[in-house]
Amino acid sequence: MEKCVTAEHMTTLLPVKMDVCGQVKYHDPVHSLCISGGTHGNELNGVYLVKNWLKSEAREIQRNSFRTQVVLANPRATEQCVRFTDVDLNRQITPENLFSSSESSEEKCLPYEIQRARELYSQFQDESGEKGVDFWLDLHNTTANTGPFFIMSQTVGPFPLHLASHLQMKFPEIRIMFLKPGNFERLHLDGDQDKERKHAPPLKFPTGGVLDMGKEGFTLEMGPLANGILNASMFNLAKEIIYGVLDIVEEFNNGKEFKEKEIEVFKPLGIIHYPADENSEITAMISPDLDGKDWKPLHPGDSLFLSFSGETIPYTGHDVVWPVFINEAAYFRNNIALSITTKEKVTVPALKLKANQP
Repeated sequence: MEKCVTAEHMTTLLPVKMDVCGQVKYHDPVHSLCISGGTHGNELNGVYLVKNWLKSEAREIQRNSFRTQVVLANPRATEQCVRFTDVDLNRQITPENLFSSSESSEEKCLPYEIQRARELYSQFQDESGEKGVDFWLDLHNTTANTGPFFIMSQTVGPFPLHLASHLQMKFPEIRIMFLKPGNFERLHLDGDQDKERKHAPPLKFPTGGVLDMGKEGFTLEMGPLANGILNASMFNLAKEIIYGVLDIVEEFNNGKEFKEKEIEVFKPLGIIHYPADENSEITAMISPDLDGKDWKPLHPGDSLFLSFSGETIPYTGHDVVWPVFINEAAYFRNNIALSITTKEKVTVPALKLKANQP
């Protein structure tokens, strides 16, 4: 017997269209770049890349035309090897958290990750109080079978897209995913889904990632990797991808021009929750036919869930979608089974160094 996925299981977000420009754009040279690891303390790829660069004074990631800094974003969560200690640091980089005034006694009572967000802002702002880092690269890993991919805002400019596209020439397995603010965690705060934080005032912690400390940037996500462990092949692949980013930034600063090009991106459509009973207990698992097939097309009628009693629950959407973050461990407590995306082509305008602007 088959069951159908109803609307209550899916939360949909409308994708934002990207402007297509048939003209040359200009970009300032990059003077500063920051690489952060340990935003989530149990995602050890980034943690140990950053720790080793800190020990070596980051010599191997320095380039002649810009300064590279590294930072362990969430030291306390890293020490405990947990995603976060109080609240998710990757949702705390917001004006409300960074700029609201509070007495020193009140500051000490704030969740640790909000205190840490303020410390990071203080460390990386410029003399005028504005963002002091031109480009930010935040390192993460996922338990889902995604391979390497870049996550960036749907409102991103052409520079990060050109960087990502050039990396795909050397690492064709890399994908590019757009993400609207709050695509996951903003939705976690609806209703009683987030059982661990039911006592926290949900609207007080809007989404804002560590990535937003920079003027531009993207996340490098690597998977599959279980929380709290390392994998040598994945560690070395992440390192090579990062070196590639640095090399391309160096080339651009030295006058390399990026030609207009069409690239493939994955745009978010929404998330699908696990089927659950009236007590919010899940009643089904990811189907074996779908598990581990991130980025593979999911057609209407394809197997989506398998109930605990053995019933197949098909996907009943009207269009083909491309799932990602299937069975991601960090989202399980929120009854989130996967995210769905659409695969599209976008045209990225040609880009030159502003110093070469006529």
